[in-house]
Amino acid sequence: MPRIISTHRLAELDSLAGALPFARSKAERLEKELDTERDRTRRLQSELEKARNQYLERGAATSRTHEESLTAAKRSTQLSDQLLAQEQTRANRIERMADQRVRELRAEIERLKSELAANPAPKAPEGVVARYRNLVDADIDLTLYAKDHGAYSSTSMTLLLVSLCSGCGYREEEDRIVYDNDESRIDFMENQFQGGKLKRWAQEHAETCRAVALPAQATA
Repeated sequence: MPRIISTHRLAELDSLAGALPFARSKAERLEKELDTERDRTRRLQSELEKARNQYLERGAATSRTHEESLTAAKRSTQLSDQLLAQEQTRANRIERMADQRVRELRAEIERLKSELAANPAPKAPEGVVARYRNLVDADIDLTLYAKDHGAYSSTSMTLLLVSLCSGCGYREEEDRIVYDNDESRIDFMENQFQGGKLKRWAQEHAETCRAVALPAQATA
C-alpha cells in the first residue's frame, strides 16, 4: 500500500522546498566568500614569506657587516699596537742616544776643564775689557785707556776705547771726556754710539776676518 503522508508533513516539505533556492544562493555566496578568503590567506602567506626572507637577508647582511666591522676594528687595533710599539722602540733608541750624547759631552767638558786647568789661558793685557777671536784664532781686543787732565782739571778725564785686530790690524776707536767716576766709565762702555758700537764692530769683524795673528803691536 502507498505510504500516506500527513498534511502537516506535506506543509513542512513545501516549506523546505521553498527555502531550498535561498539556501543554495547562500551556500554559493558563502563558497565565493570562502574562495576570496582562501585567496587572501594565500596572498598574506606569500607576503609573510617574502617579509620573512627579507628579514633573514637583512639579518645576514647585518651579521656580515658586524663581522666585517669587528675584523676591521681588530686590524686597526693590531696596527695601532704595532705603530705604538715601533714608536716606543724609536723613543727608547733616541733616549739611549741622547743619554750617550750627554755622557760624551760631559766627558768632553771635563776633558776641556782638565786641559784648561793644566794650560790656563794667557792673561789679557792690562786695560783689555773685551776680546773676540776671528776664524783663524787671531784676537780682536777692546782696550780702554784713561788719561787724567792733571792740573787742568781734577774732576774730568779722557776715556779712549780702541778696537784692534792682531791678525789684519783693523783698528777703530772712540773717546769721550767724562767725570772721573765709575758711573761715567760704565755709561761710556755701554753707550750704543761709543763703547757699544765698538763691541758690535769688533764682533762683526771677528766673524769675517781670516787673517792670522801678527806680532804684538802697540794699541795706542
